[in-house]
Amino acid sequence: MNQSTNTALSRAAVPPFVVRTLVCPPPTRIDEALGRDVNKRLMAWIKRIGIFAGKQEKICASDFGRYAMLCHADTDDPDRLLLAAQCFAALFAVDDHYCDDQSLGGCPEKVAEKLSFAVTGIDPVYLPPPYKKELLQQQRNDPVLRGLLAYMKRVAHFCTPSQVARVRQIIIAMFVAMAAEGPWRLYGTKPTIAEYLASRQVNSFWPCQVLIDPIGGYEVPANVYAKPEMQRVCALASLATTLLNDLYSAYKEHLNETGDFKLPYLLAAKHDCSLQEAIDKTADIHDAVMREYVALEQRLLKGADPLVRRYLTGLTTWIAGNQEWHKHSARYRIQA
Repeated sequence: MNQSTNTALSRAAVPPFVVRTLVCPPPTRIDEALGRDVNKRLMAWIKRIGIFAGKQEKICASDFGRYAMLCHADTDDPDRLLLAAQCFAALFAVDDHYCDDQSLGGCPEKVAEKLSFAVTGIDPVYLPPPYKKELLQQQRNDPVLRGLLAYMKRVAHFCTPSQVARVRQIIIAMFVAMAAEGPWRLYGTKPTIAEYLASRQVNSFWPCQVLIDPIGGYEVPANVYAKPEMQRVCALASLATTLLNDLYSAYKEHLNETGDFKLPYLLAAKHDCSLQEAIDKTADIHDAVMREYVALEQRLLKGADPLVRRYLTGLTTWIAGNQEWHKHSARYRIQA
């Protein structure tokens, strides 16, 4: 028996981590029929695009349609909710195809290179012939690029130009943070806790949360959205929801040996404690972020205009829906 087999067996011998009750509001809406409708529409789109080849049954079970339904309770329009589900699918495809899933081509040596080119699927590139044709061919050959281009086409359908710019900016920022994970994986380096948390604020669900107002059919003006306190409340929401993802994905990543630089491992090393104790410490950090979020949200709600109030309500709904999805999605369930 080789060392890698021994490692896999020793990891499998560790019982599933327990995620204690977290500081998080309850879901605003659970409409399973609506979620199924959105998921059915999404799977048809995924098949047309060609992302997650050979994995589509698992993606269907992940239920991004339910995720969209839970996170956006101020509309019951399945076409608008489909945009949120397409966002999940397109961005999880980046993670799976480029970073995590070797069977889909994930490779730490190529992460930064692929993410750099993936920006062309988010921000248009204007090239003279024959380079334009060459670029288009390269994009067509990459399922992730096909997904990003198709997603951004839908974004442009529902969003104003300033909302489109907001979507582009935060996705590109996320790609920069994702690129840092390549060397962490490749060389086994460990970021500091502060460095990791700063990265996760950006490499997060923020690109999904910027869709709250377009999916709801309204717009928070760009100069209002860009105010420091609005940016802070959005950043806290993105960090809290992503730390929750770290908690619920930890055991799967532990078994797959893909999470050694993630927060529970960093905390276990820093405090010389068990992984379960590190999970509890991760939960403590999540709750500290959430308490700061709640305090700021309540402060901003006082005297807020209707659009800002609606957006903040949508942001809290998104946080609640995110937890409900993570607790039940097959994406993080370990099959016996």
